[in-house]
Amino acid sequence: MIDHVVWDWNGTLLADVHAVVDATSASLAEVGVDGRLDLDAYRSRFRRPLRDFYSDVVGRAVDDDEWARVNAVFGAHYLDAEPALPLADGADEALERFAAVGLGQSVLSMLAHDVLHATLERRGLHAWFARVDGDHHHDGRSKAAALAEHLAVLDLAPARVVLVGDTLDDAAATASVGCACVLVGEHSTHHLADLRTVAPAVATLPDAVEHVLALVSGSPGAPARP
Repeated sequence: MIDHVVWDWNGTLLADVHAVVDATSASLAEVGVDGRLDLDAYRSRFRRPLRDFYSDVVGRAVDDDEWARVNAVFGAHYLDAEPALPLADGADEALERFAAVGLGQSVLSMLAHDVLHATLERRGLHAWFARVDGDHHHDGRSKAAALAEHLAVLDLAPARVVLVGDTLDDAAATASVGCACVLVGEHSTHHLADLRTVAPAVATLPDAVEHVLALVSGSPGAPARP
């Protein structure tokens, strides 16, 4: 029985993919790549580990000094843009609808923990969530490890949980711990078709809400994994 929703933040509740692409373009200039990536090109090449993505775009290995500069420039550009970024269309309504049917809600993000709390505070969203976890450890641990820890702290069995996210990593994390997920393509760093190869995936956040509510009710209306 699903009774809890774990939200991803970036690209799921926060419509920030264009800011991510802009910050990536700025950071690539630090390693000699001129010209702005567009969203389609970004989605076609994006992968993790992030350093491998950068090496692929640059066309050679990115050394440690370059990687430090890339991260610094990306962070500065993104943090400068973040306060003005909107929530995804339908985000407020999604939080309200899940609360109205008695679903618990929390946030799990790989954004730095203090930055995550600050961005939620600016938007007045903390009250919706039983727990908010960003990256506490800064040690490169996986989303799967973070999700397992998040559920353990909340004392939630994975079978009770659905994660709403937007990346292949989100799907891998839920598969690792054994909870359900739905991925949202609108502000993802991946093409929707690629998301659909690994998990149920929908175009917009309102579509994801309907998917989750169908799971909660046991309705056959929840889309099957392609």
